[in-house]
Order: sequence, then structure tokens, then C-alpha cells
Amino acid sequence: MSCPDCSMEDQVEAMQAKVAKWVDGIRTKRINATNVWCCLNSTIMKTLEYPLMATTLTEDESGAIMWPLLQAALPKCRVQKRFPRKVMFGTKRSHGIDIPSISVTQTVQHVQAIIRHGHRSSPSHDLHLHNVEAIQCHLGSKIPFWELPFKLYGNLAPEGWMKFTWQHLSLTSLTSLTLRGPLAVVAPKCQCNVFVMDVMVHKDWSLHSRWPINEIRFHLGGTTLSDFCNAAGTHIDPWI
Repeated sequence: MSCPDCSMEDQVEAMQAKVAKWVDGIRTKRINATNVWCCLNSTIMKTLEYPLMATTLTEDESGAIMWPLLQAALPKCRVQKRFPRKVMFGTKRSHGIDIPSISVTQTVQHVQAIIRHGHRSSPSHDLHLHNVEAIQCHLGSKIPFWELPFKLYGNLAPEGWMKFTWQHLSLTSLTSLTLRGPLAVVAPKCQCNVFVMDVMVHKDWSLHSRWPINEIRFHLGGTTLSDFCNAAGTHIDPWI
């Protein structure tokens, strides 16, 4: 579904092929607006939603998949195809047309997967735990990464499914409310210890300056200042 480099190119092509096949069928058949609407929501949208729990489609990739679908289906449903997308993807409660957005559905399914497997003994639980701990180690912060601003810390995290979910949730209010909970963090080894990367962020170091230092820190296996100092805490250890 995804390449080792987290590329979704093959998955996007497969989903676009399914959309093209459905669009050809709609365009070549005489079908009334009610049936087109039912067909849109109960067939092709369900096909597109099926793999979303495992995908990391960007906004542009989601748009490339949905654009030909909407261009063909909306006129058949007697809906203006240039209708504002915010209204089109809005729910009926918010006075929208209630056409599912695969980008939003993808984020919702990711959150559901994290919550569902958070306390289960399953392969997904082990994968999620591994990814969460890997991100926390790469960031080098004393605060669980769900509560950190992605804009300041996100580029320090390794690419993957969990980082993608964190990035998209950072644009909403769901992160701190939904995923706040126990998360393994590095405990300070002594009183008044400080976390190197947190200090650099608070001192307004640019990402360009923090990234190479974080790579060195991660390679050396240190997180707090005491990891790089002598026993008295007065000097940086000579081996650094």
C-alpha cells in the first residue's frame, strides 16, 4: 500500500483507476439523480474509504482522487460542480451536502485505530507503541509529543503513519482532548535537569540549527543535559 519511503504514489494510482472506471460507468448510462446519489455514497465512496486507515494521503493527493469523481457525479446529482467544497463536504447538521471527504475520513480512521488498539493485545498495538516511542525519542522532549506543537517539533520526527496523524491532528482540537493519556517519556536522572531540545525550542533556535544537533544527540543516545556532563555537572564530558 505504501513504499518504504512512505510514498503513496502506487496507492493513489490504484484509487484513481477505480474512480475512472466508476466515472465511465456513470457517464455512459442513463440514470436518474436519486440513483446517482445513492451510487456515489454506497459504492465508490465506500471503495475509497476502505484503505484509508492505512494510508497517508496528502491534501493534494486526496484532491487528485476526488476531483474527477465530483466533476462527473455532481451534475448527474443536479448539484453545481463548482459548489464550495467546505459546504459540499459539510454535514447535514452544519447545512452541508454531506459528501464525505476522504482526507477527513482518513484522519478520523487513524484516530479510531489509535484509540481502538491502545489497550488491546494485537499486532497493531505493538506497531503503534513502537512508532509512538520512536517519535518521542527522536524529539527528545519531556512532554508527550501529542501535546507539542507540530510546527516546532514535527520535522524532527521520523516519517511515517504516526507522524502523519500527528501533523493532521495538530490542525484540529482533537489532539489534546482525544489522545491525552499515558505515554512513555524519558525521565530526568537528577533534580533540576533540563531536556536539551526543549531548551533549544524555548530559546527560539531555528529548525535549520536544531535539526543537525538533534541528529548528533540522538546518535549519542543523550536526551537531558546530564547525559553530556561530568558527574559534578560543571563541564561537558570530554568524550562528547
